Amino acid sequence: MWGPGRKMAFGTAPGSKSKVWYTLADGTLSECFFPYLDHVALHELRFFVSAGGAPPVDDSLDGQHNISWLSPGVPGFRVETTHHEYRLTKELFSDPEENAILIAATFTPELPDLRLYMQASAHWQPGTEGNFASVIDTHPPALLLQQQDIWICLVGPFARGTVGYYRSSDVQIDLSDADGRLTHMYDHAGPGNVNVGGEFGVRAGSFQMAIGFAHSRADAEEVARTALQKGAGSVRQTFEREWRAQPEIPRALGQVSGDEGMLARASFALLHCLEDKSHAGAFIASPSAPWGETNHDGNQVYHLVWPRDLCRIATALLDAGDTDAALRAFRHLQQHQRPDGAWYQNWFMDGTPHWQSTELDQVALPILLAWRLGVAGCLDHDPYPTMVRPAAQFIVREGPLTQLDRWEDSGGLSPSTIAACIAALIVAAEFAGDAGEHIAANHFRAVADYWNDRVESWCSLPNGQYVRLASDPDHRPTEGAVAPEFLELVRYGLRRPKDDRVLRSLQGVDTSLKVSLPAGPSWRRYTGDQYGEHEDGAPWDGSGRGRAWPVLTGERARHFFSMGLPAAELVRTLEGFAGVARAAVGWAGYPEPPTSVRQAKWVGLSIGLGACRVPRAVGHHRAGGFPGHRHARPAALHGGDCARARLHLVPQAPDHAHRCRPQVARAAAAARRRPLLV
Repeated sequence: MWGPGRKMAFGTAPGSKSKVWYTLADGTLSECFFPYLDHVALHELRFFVSAGGAPPVDDSLDGQHNISWLSPGVPGFRVETTHHEYRLTKELFSDPEENAILIAATFTPELPDLRLYMQASAHWQPGTEGNFASVIDTHPPALLLQQQDIWICLVGPFARGTVGYYRSSDVQIDLSDADGRLTHMYDHAGPGNVNVGGEFGVRAGSFQMAIGFAHSRADAEEVARTALQKGAGSVRQTFEREWRAQPEIPRALGQVSGDEGMLARASFALLHCLEDKSHAGAFIASPSAPWGETNHDGNQVYHLVWPRDLCRIATALLDAGDTDAALRAFRHLQQHQRPDGAWYQNWFMDGTPHWQSTELDQVALPILLAWRLGVAGCLDHDPYPTMVRPAAQFIVREGPLTQLDRWEDSGGLSPSTIAACIAALIVAAEFAGDAGEHIAANHFRAVADYWNDRVESWCSLPNGQYVRLASDPDHRPTEGAVAPEFLELVRYGLRRPKDDRVLRSLQGVDTSLKVSLPAGPSWRRYTGDQYGEHEDGAPWDGSGRGRAWPVLTGERARHFFSMGLPAAELVRTLEGFAGVARAAVGWAGYPEPPTSVRQAKWVGLSIGLGACRVPRAVGHHRAGGFPGHRHARPAALHGGDCARARLHLVPQAPDHAHRCRPQVARAAAAARRRPLLV
């Protein structure tokens, strides 16, 4: 079983020495990962407050939580919980030098007989017999969990320690059955769904506890005690100092924000937290599982690498100035490309595939990332022969139909997927031409031109409305789900921002999918979407009600930019959608979104919008690439009905003018010198 998908926060220490990541949900620790980001070690840690003669108060469910960052851009967190019987303040962060998490807390009871308790459990890995738990007979006692070859030790000012089985003999059950008193004490439990618990010896005031992770019992106890001996104050200072030494966000991001860059700093930090520390460049999509409480087989999880999310993250980091991290992500992609040129749908940190369907946009985006890195001068080799060529060949061989589109529940002819593929083929043609493979370059361009000319007949209804998916390349669709997928045609320069077909389709999207929320407008993915909780709040079970996605607000903001219109209000809306701890959420308008779906997408968009501070006209821009790569060529812009697709380069905000991004545009001789606003 996983924890709730509604994560409030996510963090880790910078650097590779500490290989522990933590999440917060419902005001306390949720899943903690060790030693890799695809491995959940600790399931949760919860506090209970109780007095004799009354049932216990579950701090996570019954308290009101206010969460904040320790300081801007530093992903350690302060949780202030209030209840009419007590106040509990917790600061949570990890030790940059140890595999340990520290909690510095202050307990303030309103009644003299209240006592504070704790209960923690390891994650039960599917397919195993479960975990073991024990109490170490020291003064004060230490608590121990064993999950296969991983040991977790909890140390703190415990007056008593115990172990038990989940919802059978754990601390919460004992307190409930014994009218608020801890009466049954056990030293060992397992195998099974076990947990550890204890009563704190602190009646009121401040205390500290540490959680150590290791591959042996002795090491886990040593790690926890070492971190606790350092003291939470000292560890926190080191934690904050090392985070402040990390790259800072570009000034432009703070200037376009409505919160003085607070969300931008949080986004930048979260992006870096998503990278595994043993597998360079392996950025996960999200440290969560949707509706985790009902997830028992580990199939629906997001702490995996998706090529799409990885490319979005790398592009955001490149825009923000962290070229090293972007290059690590690109190298990870190169390492895990399949022999046929494509990539699996997603995979674990070591490259083992999880879902194995093919999504053509996930084959196209790495090609575009290669171009971006080359134009920025980051590459130390030519990726064309080993990575770009095989990927482009796969697109030509398998396209234009995709097995799955970006929403991963159906496939066919997708305007968003086709747009990415056309852009990738034009980029691949540039690479091929630079390598002297002119026949291949012409072939890639010819396929791109043909697909570009066929988009409307493939992906729009007779009235001009673009649809999410169609199925038959030989016949124009007569029906289909309304969706904003066609905006990718504008973003890649294949259609004008004010193209009548685009504007007419946007009207259909707004009529069918637009949702007005307190923070501003957002949009559902497509008509008929059932991916979401039911109206009564029940978890998604294969059906439900589709919800509004902030990522679609970001895409509409990009369209505003492309038309030369102010998009500040939509940027403010995105900021308003951020979670209580300034974390990216998957869905908007719900106080507890059931999952942080692809929070990397949202983070990447916020960085990208900040980098595009003002619309800029395209000019002839030259930038160096990798050694041996010719300078990027000036290119044609939007132009009517000409079939030839070309690549053009769009300068970023002024303080990043040396970085460019590829776009694809249809060229016309009359428009060859006309500026385009992006």
